[in-house]
Amino acid sequence: MNRPTPDETADHPLLAAVDAAETAVEHLIKLVDDGAHTDLGAFGLVEVLRHVERVRNKLPVVDGALIEFGSEQGASGILSERSMVGVLVSGLRVSAGEALRRVRAAEHLAERRSPLGETLLPIREEIARARRDGLVAPEQVALIDGALRKVGHCAPADVAAGEALLTEQATRLGFKDLQTVVTKVVEAIDPDGILPTDEAEHEHRRFLHLKQRTDGSWAGDFRFTPAVGAKLAALLGPLMHPRTSTDRPDDAEGAPGRRRVLDDERTIGQRRHDAFAEILDACLRSGERPETQSGTPATLILTFTWAEFTEANGIGTYADGTPCSARTARDLVGEAEIAFCVTGARRQPLDLYRAKRIASTAQTLALIARDGGCSFPGCQVAPQFCERHHVISWWDGGDTNIHNLTLLCSYHHRHFAQRGWQCVITTQGLPVWVPPRWIDPEQRPILHHRIMISTWDVQDPLTFDSPDRLEPPEEPDPPD
Repeated sequence: MNRPTPDETADHPLLAAVDAAETAVEHLIKLVDDGAHTDLGAFGLVEVLRHVERVRNKLPVVDGALIEFGSEQGASGILSERSMVGVLVSGLRVSAGEALRRVRAAEHLAERRSPLGETLLPIREEIARARRDGLVAPEQVALIDGALRKVGHCAPADVAAGEALLTEQATRLGFKDLQTVVTKVVEAIDPDGILPTDEAEHEHRRFLHLKQRTDGSWAGDFRFTPAVGAKLAALLGPLMHPRTSTDRPDDAEGAPGRRRVLDDERTIGQRRHDAFAEILDACLRSGERPETQSGTPATLILTFTWAEFTEANGIGTYADGTPCSARTARDLVGEAEIAFCVTGARRQPLDLYRAKRIASTAQTLALIARDGGCSFPGCQVAPQFCERHHVISWWDGGDTNIHNLTLLCSYHHRHFAQRGWQCVITTQGLPVWVPPRWIDPEQRPILHHRIMISTWDVQDPLTFDSPDRLEPPEEPDPPD
């Protein structure tokens, strides 16, 4: 590897280009400092942020090319480092984890050279192309590349097809939804070996450290397996709601005063601590299970198709979307605190119609399995913090059944109608949202990505039912 002198490096065209880019960024910062962004509306603000993100996503292309070239030329040996990870850690002062992520991305996304000097395409050609166009973020790249590495032993055509599908979805989905799709694609490529290996790794890494301090308090750290973490989160969630308390200050004559509501000033960490204390108290008393304010029991929800569950084959999900193998689900079936919401099972009385306005526990579990949280487009509020909403108001004759109910967080429950949104249940029984005309003049129905992904089914390897095959809602009857 040739080592240019400092003077030669100073005149290098790459540094000149970087200087020009830095000047452009300084100009951008100056515009923001001068308030150039203050006349942007909500949509204009998002559009500018998207442009900035696209530029940010393109920069790793330069990183990758430089890192891959350094690896090929042995730069780490010249600089007395074991690998390019050490070069980045010492030269750029980034963490070892970040340096490893960049090096791993360069291995598969940067162009390579053969021993004869020929240019070779990147191993992950589809992701590399999307990254060059600024369409995927570094964390999306790491997620997809890391998942495909696990199935590198499978048929190259299947891996390539999976890469193409995931790259396309990465340009459309948020990170959490993309994680769900990645799990499904990896399972489709290699249905026999991926998740059990991960579960074995989780079992190997699990721990819980506790130590009593000299002042009497306790401190520690932990790493839970997905199953244990999901159980704990299911128990903590219902008990972490903000508390309100009341008092009745007496007046000057000693008569009871007016009731006041005192807001909960605890931090999130303090709420979690107090929720855990309540769980321990309940266990010591009688094993009672807490319930949410909306009536949902503190139950771990596992969702599977009936065939997956009975055959112990495939992947289901916990209520928060975390994947779970059918084998693990069958191992948990004997636990009283676990509820299995198996799609297709009809043994629970889910339809109460006009008998009750409040949805039953069985109905709420079915809504959690279907909606997975707030069904408003883009909202990521977990199901334990959601309320049950009648699409057609109960007061207007709407039935209390799952075909007239959906989960909504308290914010969207209060404000969606004021913003002009409407919710409709499709003929498939899915909640879709019709935006107001000022957002979409055609008012095309929108299905939450979380629900869209959960309805996909792998028919053939890497082939999903198109989520666009959504039947439109039935036209309502004209008013009398």
